[in-house]
Amino acid sequence: MKSFKKASEELKITKQTLTAWIEDLNESHNIIWKNKTRYLDELLINKIKEYKNIEIENESKDNLKNESYAFNEKEELLEKLKEENNLLVKQLSIKDNQIKDLTRLLDQQQQLTISDKNEKEELKKELKIIVNQIDYMDEVNNTRNPGENEQNDISNYQYREYQDSPSTKKGFWRKLFNI
Repeated sequence: MKSFKKASEELKITKQTLTAWIEDLNESHNIIWKNKTRYLDELLINKIKEYKNIEIENESKDNLKNESYAFNEKEELLEKLKEENNLLVKQLSIKDNQIKDLTRLLDQQQQLTISDKNEKEELKKELKIIVNQIDYMDEVNNTRNPGENEQNDISNYQYREYQDSPSTKKGFWRKLFNI
């Protein structure tokens, strides 16, 4: 026979838990009272130990179930994260390709713009040359065939030449230093 306190210490449980287990086993009538102290006989302690082992087995089964459930949840989460990661990698790859294409198109546009600008400048130069040739031809024709409009032709030639040349208007600093 052991006291209630020693039995609870041996089983490594509290007195309240021991009382609850005894009530679960319907063995309350086997508790012996002596001098206001509760005692348990060895048969009752053995029944409690058996009950405790059953309880531990059930708890371990529950723990295994919980652990396997948690493991399955983690596996599912891992799979979802892998799928999401693969999707994001694909999206990044698509975006990279789009950026490359846009960069290539931008380069082509810039090259075309530069080409158009150069072509425009060449056309301006050719146009100036043609205008000067026409003016020269008119001047040569006017010197061979002097006419009454000779003065108008020369003034037009000078006007055109003036338009094609850079501005002859002097700025403040040019006037000041007589440049």
